Amino acid sequence: MIYGNIHAKETETAYTSVIRKALEILRTTDVTNMHHGKYPLEGDRLILQINEVTTGPKNTKRPEVHRDYIDVQYMVHGHELIGFYPDCGDGAALEDNLDSNDVLFYQEREDNHEIMLPMTDGCYAVFFPEDVHRPCCMMNGPEEVKKIVLKIRVDSL
Repeated sequence: MIYGNIHAKETETAYTSVIRKALEILRTTDVTNMHHGKYPLEGDRLILQINEVTTGPKNTKRPEVHRDYIDVQYMVHGHELIGFYPDCGDGAALEDNLDSNDVLFYQEREDNHEIMLPMTDGCYAVFFPEDVHRPCCMMNGPEEVKKIVLKIRVDSL
């Protein structure tokens, strides 16, 4: 998992070229007039997804992982918390849609040592297949947010 702010470019030198390219896309793409939906940038290898969602209580959001894609989640406007913990392979599946939609939802666990990442305008978080994440948790109350999720095929690294 990588966590940062789009305006702190000096920290990006340690990232792979694919991650640096994704962050540059986030920096230079004007999403003002783009609406909720998926926008393929390089076929199925790089997909830009615009999400306009309402955050909610943590207990209403499900922990998830992806196996074929890396998520680069970027907050355009708003506030949310994203839960994060490493996937140790011992979580119980709640809903497995890996074959159809590349998402596996896990059952709630009390002992996952989840860290909550605050996401405000300009923040990004990169989640790899071994990173369980729980997006769209409210920070101070329910809020409409606009965010981008860049989906990068794992075999692009």
